[in-house]
Amino acid sequence: MVSTFGKKESKRMTCHKKYKIRRKVREHNRKLAKTLKKSVNKKKKVDGSIPNMAPFKEEILLEAIKQAEDKKEQKKLKKTTGGLVVTKPKACPAAPASATKSVSRHLVISNADILLWILDARNVAECLDEGVMGEIREAGKRIIFILNKVDLVPATVVAAWYNKLSKVADVFPIKSTEIMLTDCEQIIPAFKQKFARFGGVKELLEHLKKEPEEVKVGVIGKQKVGKSCVVSSVLRACGRTKKKRSTDAKISEKVRIITTPGLIDGAKEGEPIGILHILANMSNFMNYPVEVVDALARVVTKEQAMLHFTLPEFDHPAGFLDAIAVRYNVYFGKKPDHAAAARIVLKQLRDHKLKFHVSIGGSGEDLPEPLLSGIKQFLYHENSLPLMSSELEVKIVKAVKKKRGETDMEGIEEDEEEEESEGEEEEEYEDEEESDNEME
Repeated sequence: MVSTFGKKESKRMTCHKKYKIRRKVREHNRKLAKTLKKSVNKKKKVDGSIPNMAPFKEEILLEAIKQAEDKKEQKKLKKTTGGLVVTKPKACPAAPASATKSVSRHLVISNADILLWILDARNVAECLDEGVMGEIREAGKRIIFILNKVDLVPATVVAAWYNKLSKVADVFPIKSTEIMLTDCEQIIPAFKQKFARFGGVKELLEHLKKEPEEVKVGVIGKQKVGKSCVVSSVLRACGRTKKKRSTDAKISEKVRIITTPGLIDGAKEGEPIGILHILANMSNFMNYPVEVVDALARVVTKEQAMLHFTLPEFDHPAGFLDAIAVRYNVYFGKKPDHAAAARIVLKQLRDHKLKFHVSIGGSGEDLPEPLLSGIKQFLYHENSLPLMSSELEVKIVKAVKKKRGETDMEGIEEDEEEEESEGEEEEEYEDEEESDNEME
C-alpha cells in the first residue's frame, strides 16, 4: 500500500468555483467605479450669502431676484410648450437723462437757486474750489455748506471747520446714509436699519422751509463725498423716495430739490493730489502703493505714526515702510516687502479701519446746541491720524518698455565699454609694474 504522507494538496479547483470568483471580482469593481463616479460629479454646496460690507450689495441681490423669476417663467413655458422654449433678447430702452448718477456742475448751478455744497469733513480744503466759488457768485446763487461724514473725524475737527466756514456761508454738519434707500427698502430691513441711519438733516430742512418764495435746491460736490447719499437722506427725512424718471422732488410747499447732483472736477495732471482723490481712485493707485505711502509718510509726524500703527522706534520718514513690514511680518525673501506693506496701509484707509483728518488751526469752540443734538450719537470722540497737509506729493515714475532689439544692442554696447575700460586698467597696472622694476 502506497502512503500519501508528505504529498502536497492540489491547487486545482472546479470550473464552477473559478468562474464564480471571477464574477464576484467583476461585481466588486463595478461597484467601486459607480461610487467614484458619484463622488466626482457631486456638486459642492456654494454659500450664496453676500457680506454686509460688500459694495453694491443691494444691486447684486436685485439681479439675483430677477434671475430667479426668469428661471421660473422658463420652467412654466417648458411645461406648456412641451420643452421647446425660444427666448428673444429684450431690447434695452434708452436711459433717461435723470438715470445718470451725476451731471455737470454748470447744469445744476444754472437751474438751482440754492446750492448745497457737499464737503468731506476729513479733508475740507480738498473739496473746495475757487473757480466754482467764483462761478456761483457771478450767477448770484446762495451757498450752504454741508459737512458730511462727521462720524469719521473727531468732534473737535468738526467744530473747528464749522467756525471757519460759517464766516462765509451757512454750515450744517450731517451724517448721511451709506446706501441709496430707494433700492434698499425692497430687499432686507435689517440691512437698511444698519446702514440707512442719518442725522443732522432735520435742522437743514427747517432752514430750507423758512424760504418765503418758491426755490429749487441743487447739490454739488467732488467725487465720493456723498452727494447722492445726502439727497437720499433729505428725501427720507421728508417721507419721500427718489423716482427714477424725475429730475426733482418736492420737499415742502415752496422748496424742490434736484435729485441729480452736479460733479465738480477733481485734480488735473500736474496739480497736487489730495488723499480723498487717492481714495476715490484706489484701483489705479494700488498699482503704485510705495509711492503713495511714501508721500503719506511725509505729512505724518513720527509720534503719530508710532501711535496709530503701534510701531517701534524707526528712522522717519525713510524707514516707515520698513517698520510697517516688520510690524505685519511681510518679507520678500529676507528683505522687507515694501509693496505689500504699503498695500496694507492703503486697505486700512479704504475700509475706514484707519481714520484720518487734515489738521486745522484755530479755536475749537463747540457746535451750537440745535446742530449738535442731531449728530451727537454719531460723533467720533477718539483720536484719529492727523495729516499736516491736504496735498500729497506723489511721484509716480512709469517704467518704459523698450523693444527687444534696442535692449540687446544697448546691452552689447555696455559690455564692450566695460571690456575696454578693464583693458585700459590692466595696461596701466602693467606699466606701473614695469616702472617699479626699472627703479629697483
